[in-house]
Amino acid sequence: MSVATSLISEGVSLICGLIVPQMILTTFGSEYHGITQSITQFISYISLMKAGIGGATAVALYKPLAENDTEEISAVLASTEKFMRKIAFVFVLFILGLSVFYPLFIVKDYGWWFTASLIFIISISTFGQYYFGFTYQALLAADQKDYITGILDIVTIIMNTIVAVILINNNFSLHIVKLGSSLVHLFTPLFLYIYCHKKYHLISGVKDDVDRIPQKWDAAAHEVASFVNNNTDVTILTLFAAMNVTAITDVSVYTVYHYVIANLKKIVTKFTVGFGSAFGDMYAREEIDLMHKNLGIFELIIYSFTSVLYSVTLVMMLPFVAIYTRKVTDVNYIKPMFSFLLIMGGVFNCFRVPYRVITIAAGHYKQTRNGAITEAVLNIVVSVLGVLAFGLSGVAIGSLVAMAFRTWQYVYYLSRNIMYRDVKYFLKHAFICFAIMAVVYFAAQFYIPSSFDGWFDWVLYASITTAIALILTLATDYIFYKEDLFNFIDKLKRNFLSRFLKKKQA
Repeated sequence: MSVATSLISEGVSLICGLIVPQMILTTFGSEYHGITQSITQFISYISLMKAGIGGATAVALYKPLAENDTEEISAVLASTEKFMRKIAFVFVLFILGLSVFYPLFIVKDYGWWFTASLIFIISISTFGQYYFGFTYQALLAADQKDYITGILDIVTIIMNTIVAVILINNNFSLHIVKLGSSLVHLFTPLFLYIYCHKKYHLISGVKDDVDRIPQKWDAAAHEVASFVNNNTDVTILTLFAAMNVTAITDVSVYTVYHYVIANLKKIVTKFTVGFGSAFGDMYAREEIDLMHKNLGIFELIIYSFTSVLYSVTLVMMLPFVAIYTRKVTDVNYIKPMFSFLLIMGGVFNCFRVPYRVITIAAGHYKQTRNGAITEAVLNIVVSVLGVLAFGLSGVAIGSLVAMAFRTWQYVYYLSRNIMYRDVKYFLKHAFICFAIMAVVYFAAQFYIPSSFDGWFDWVLYASITTAIALILTLATDYIFYKEDLFNFIDKLKRNFLSRFLKKKQA
């Protein structure tokens, strides 16, 4: 249920997430689109303060949920809620500071009130999440009811899109459009607050001792590093735009490409649901042989999806951007080298998934903390130097270098400290994946037209490319990973039969 809901949520998010930004681009222009993306990025930095709390809260809730201990559940949530309300207070101070300094030093050409009021409007939904929603998201995650949050996300995304389209089509200002979106996004945290209090019969006034949430700091280091890696690029582009090294429109260009890459990563990782807990259980039982067998299946799934999705992306990204921005004339959005570098960074981000999941499932937060920090520092340093030398493509170089490093670090650590598995397995998977991407790309040059008339043509050629990539991937899986492929098919059959028999017995 959770996996299906997550996939539907990602699909809805992907489609709706293309509609509103494009309307803002064509209606208000690249500069306004760049400003809103930049403000959203700066506001997201406050989330660093909650790093580690969500996972630690979920871990603290497992036992009381299993024992139906309402008092302990309430106590853990009270601890988390108290912490999150402190963050909400700091968030208010942060927004006040951002509204003063951002218009004066970062974006100077639009008037202080215009930019400051836009910051306040965009921040409304984030405040609601910290004050009402985050604690109860952690509760539902711990109770394996993520699908409730997923359903709410689907409803909110659709409502937000409808409201934004209506407001833009009726010529409302950018501020009113963003205010409508912020108010719609308040629906989820308010609903979660009311639902969880009624569903779990939470007790008010219990002791809210923060010590009830242990082991959060090592997890926090990983989350902070991950956040830096995911958000460095826009921040650096914005700061360099303030120094006239780059333009604020580069932020707009970056977000159009990055939106695709970020959603591809989400699609791939949705198929990892359940693997973490399964490997954690196997590791605790010291079933290393079983871990090796299941890692082979895990790798087959991740690398197969990565091969297909990113082969298609390599071929169809530039035509997609060309159609998506065809009504935008103030900036050139066709950036072949930037596109290629960003795609390669996305590939490495997917490569690491199996090894990261197992490392975290084994509880090795502290042991791999320094690698996470090194990745973040490497990303920042290389991105800054890259922007000075290559402009927009520089941030993509920084991300690629950092992600390649971290992927190798996970592979090497797993092989030496958890499963003692030769790194040649990773190198073989990576080589085959890149080979498939290269073959699909060069094959596409024989049938992809130089320009597309519209979305129908794009979908047609994307479907052809997907079919080619899928056939090549399945063929290589059969040739090089026959045992893992049949193990995967056998596992699917057994899962299907067990569910079928349960339904029949019921």
